Amino acid sequence: MTAAGALPKRKMKFIERKLDSGMGMAVAKRTYLRKIIEKNGEERWETWSEVADRVANGNTLLLNTPALKGKTDKKHRNAEYELMRRHISNGSILMSGRHLQHGDETQPTRNMEVFTNCSTASSSYILFYLLMNGSGVGRPYDDDMCVVNWDNMPNVRCVIADDHPDFVWGFDESVRDAKHKYGDGENIHWFEVPDSREGWAQAVEMMEIMAYEKKYKDDILILDFSKVRAKGQPIRGMQNRPSSGPKPLMNAIEKAATLKGAGLSPWKQAMFVDHYLAECVLVGGARRSARIATKVWTDPEVLDFINIKRGGFLWSANNSVAVDDKFWKQRTNHARKVLDAILKASYEDGTGEPGFINQHRLVQNDDGYEGYQDGKYAESSKYKPFQRTERMLAHVARNAGAKVYSQIPNPCGEISLNMLGGYCVIADVVPYFAPTIDDAEEAFRAATRALIRVNTMDCLYNREVKRTNRIGVGMTGIHEFAWNQFGLAFRDLIDEEKAKEFWLTLARFKRAVVDEAEKYSKKLGLNVPHTNTTIKPSGTISKLFALTEGAHLPSMREYIRWVQYRSDDPMVKKYQKKGYPVKELRSYQGSTAVGFPTQPLICRIGMNGELVTAAEATPEEQYKWLMLLEKYWIVGVDEKGNALPDTGNQVSYTLKYDPKRVTFQEYSDMVRKYQGLIKCCSVMPQQDTTAYEYQPEQPVTISEFMKALNEIEKDESLLEDIDYEHLKCENGACPI
Repeated sequence: MTAAGALPKRKMKFIERKLDSGMGMAVAKRTYLRKIIEKNGEERWETWSEVADRVANGNTLLLNTPALKGKTDKKHRNAEYELMRRHISNGSILMSGRHLQHGDETQPTRNMEVFTNCSTASSSYILFYLLMNGSGVGRPYDDDMCVVNWDNMPNVRCVIADDHPDFVWGFDESVRDAKHKYGDGENIHWFEVPDSREGWAQAVEMMEIMAYEKKYKDDILILDFSKVRAKGQPIRGMQNRPSSGPKPLMNAIEKAATLKGAGLSPWKQAMFVDHYLAECVLVGGARRSARIATKVWTDPEVLDFINIKRGGFLWSANNSVAVDDKFWKQRTNHARKVLDAILKASYEDGTGEPGFINQHRLVQNDDGYEGYQDGKYAESSKYKPFQRTERMLAHVARNAGAKVYSQIPNPCGEISLNMLGGYCVIADVVPYFAPTIDDAEEAFRAATRALIRVNTMDCLYNREVKRTNRIGVGMTGIHEFAWNQFGLAFRDLIDEEKAKEFWLTLARFKRAVVDEAEKYSKKLGLNVPHTNTTIKPSGTISKLFALTEGAHLPSMREYIRWVQYRSDDPMVKKYQKKGYPVKELRSYQGSTAVGFPTQPLICRIGMNGELVTAAEATPEEQYKWLMLLEKYWIVGVDEKGNALPDTGNQVSYTLKYDPKRVTFQEYSDMVRKYQGLIKCCSVMPQQDTTAYEYQPEQPVTISEFMKALNEIEKDESLLEDIDYEHLKCENGACPI
């Protein structure tokens, strides 16, 4: 294997991997494929090889940018393009959804945020900005990290020109009326909101910094939304998807303004502000807003944090308590009270929340971190905060720098990030689709290089990205690979000795990623990545080829995927005519559900009855599986079996238990015994949906599945459909 990872004496055959004809094609059309207009004016969907071509082209064009100019030559760029294109087309490299959606020749001119899966933020305006860019955001709500008292914000008014298409007479305040009412006195502050993501974030930044400075409490801040494009107008950066218009943000800001005088602690204020802003992103309709909210277990009000969502409040974030080895040793009364409260809330509410983050197990590398105390760690060529904001950012940086543990995960839990602010770019490798183990290693190396190139793009956290060069090379279709290459099913895999060859192969891939990350970073003059391997939920990406998702076991063997339509939608009659199951929904008036028989790939490869689903695996078996993945893939071992220095992120995993069979005492004992031994894991109850008329996924027997399949008349022109319910990842945190 050469330093660049290519095999000089052979070349993997170019294959266009066929998307799964049902669910895979439906997911691709909804999320990744673009419409192509032919010369004759006809419209068609992209092919998968065309996706591979544009994504590889965009990524490798980064080698021509000023950041990497002169580090490589044209020959290297061409070789990288061909290799990446071949692996994506073959399905052995899938990157992540952000790359498949946005990757093209414009990549070198775009901001890195739209290519990042994971991020953190320590202020509300940055969190909002990152959510709008499609990134899942983690934020610490520790007392010392919430330095803004929103009681000190000015009195905020949202106004809009009366000739704006979204202006509503009798409801909105016009600019004309506001000028007549408030004028331009020294205590009146006008801010015209620009029509961009950056402009929206600046509106929130203005509120936040004025609250931080504590001298505008009696002033009025007027936010003028007249320049924001109207609802329905296209957004070029989102493939011309329709704009939500200014109203969602105006509503969010007006809600945030109600916190003034409510008497809440600053961390609670921040949680409400961020929730209102996340709701605004969700209303925009292009994506879900993915967040994780964390609070350290030693904070005085942590019990309030544990219970703050109970009853269905502040639902836009997944909450977790940050703990350490002292917490698990349970030597203080406070530690015992916190653990008991978490167990009670997570079991009784049936949500699995709050969860646990073992901060002492997350990889933390503080080289160069102290430089952030100048407050200039969150600016890019596209977004520069107000100069006065630097003081607030410096304050947060000093507090973060004084903490023992300064890392938290992203919403899905697979990446270790600086809580002050950071990103990770992620790719999935599918060793199952690689013809040989050597080809699989080549894919892992190529994915490593591709992600390092992404880290040279301009972004808000330029300094943190340069400092850490953090990447997340993951994999999916692991169970298919284990069976196909080694003849091992799940219960074989958790027998470490029996599955030794499999685990040592994963360790080989880990070493390849470590080696490639070091060599390629040095070649490009960059810092070696602080972390490099991960396993993300991979829900949407894996569905393209009906693979098991990330580290998860299949949830069902066969099922009917129900999609809701309006009853008068002409597609309903078309599906019904071809024999698809159809049922009119009594609970949802005017709605009809169409059923699509669905079977994961792992059920088609002949496992001789050895397949284990998530519901069939015991919690103990699943914890063992996670420990082995951490040992061999996240941390890794050398050829002699000794642990490598830990440069891994985490495994995103949702462990399900049946609350009808697992008592609270058993649940409590399980969490106390195992949860402190791994980095991160969501523990959630299985939902019993049988009482609901509409189930997005209805399990069926193989005979019921075949009966439904046989009644459907094949029609290549009639493609299956999917809705957002099927794109959610296991814990509902993953951004779409």
